Amino acid sequence: MRGPGTRVSCYLCGSEDCTQVHDRIRYGLPPRPYRCGRCGLVFLHPRMDPDEEARFYREEYRTRYAEEPAQASFEASLPEARERVGRFQGLLAKELDILEIGCATGAFLSLAAGQVRSVTGIEVTPGYAAFAQGLGVPVVASLDEVPEGGFDRIFLFHVLEHLQDPIAYLQALRGKLRPGGKLVLEVPNVEDILVSVYRIREHLDFYWEIAHHYYFSRDTLGVVLSRAGYHHEILPHQRYDLSNHIYWMLYGKPGGKGYFSGIFSRELEREYAKCLKDRFLSDTLYAVAEPGE
Repeated sequence: MRGPGTRVSCYLCGSEDCTQVHDRIRYGLPPRPYRCGRCGLVFLHPRMDPDEEARFYREEYRTRYAEEPAQASFEASLPEARERVGRFQGLLAKELDILEIGCATGAFLSLAAGQVRSVTGIEVTPGYAAFAQGLGVPVVASLDEVPEGGFDRIFLFHVLEHLQDPIAYLQALRGKLRPGGKLVLEVPNVEDILVSVYRIREHLDFYWEIAHHYYFSRDTLGVVLSRAGYHHEILPHQRYDLSNHIYWMLYGKPGGKGYFSGIFSRELEREYAKCLKDRFLSDTLYAVAEPGE
C-alpha cells in the first residue's frame, strides 16, 4: 500500500486541494476518505497497489465482507435481484444478450435468463462463480474472456466504486456493446442522508471501506460517464428503509432493515424513500448509459 505520506491528488481533476472527511474506515484499516475541493470526488487514500488489490479480492474480499456460503448468499440476494429485474424490465427482451460484471452467485442473471436470449456473468470469486454455473449461468473470470461487440446490455451493480480506473474500464466496456447497446450501473451515493445529514458516528466508521476506491455523487458519476464517452441518465434509488435508519440512530450498527415494520406503514416507508430520492439523498444512484459518437 502506498504510504500515508504520498501526495493526495484527485483522480478526476488532479487537484491537491483535498480534505480528509473522516478519521476511520471499517475494520480500522489504514486508508482515510478525502474530498476534492475542486470537483467534489470522494476517494480513499492511500490505495492498495495492484498486487495487494489482486490478493485482496482473491483471498479476502468475500470472506471479509460477506461470510455466507454460496447458497446462503444466493438466497439473500434474491429479493434485490427480483427488484432489479422488475426495475429494468424495459431494458430486457427476448432478442438481447446480456452481461453482468460481478455477478456473484448469479441471482440477477438466473432470474433474467427467461426474459432474454442469453446471459453471461463475470465473477472473480471461484466458489460463487461455480454456484452460478450450477444454475446454468455461463461465468468467466475477466472482461478479456468475453467477445468484442457481444452484448446488448451490460449490468454493473456496485462494481464501479471498486475499480482503480473506472473511466478506463467504462471505455473498455464500450467495445463489448453492440450498436444501440446500453450500460446499466448502480453505485452507492455519497450524498446518502446517513452520510451527508445524519452523520451517525458508528455508521460513518462502517460506511467507509477499503474495497471502495471512490464514492460518487450524481455530479461526479456524471463526469466519469461523460469522460468515458457515454450519454447517460442518472437516477436515485433507495435500498434501505426507514427502520434501518432508525436502527442506526438507536443502536449504532447495521441490521435494522424491516425492524420496525410492525409500526411503520408501507405508505410511510414509500413517502420517506420518495423524500430522499426527490432530493438525491438516497443511498444509491443508478445510471442508464449508451456510447456517444
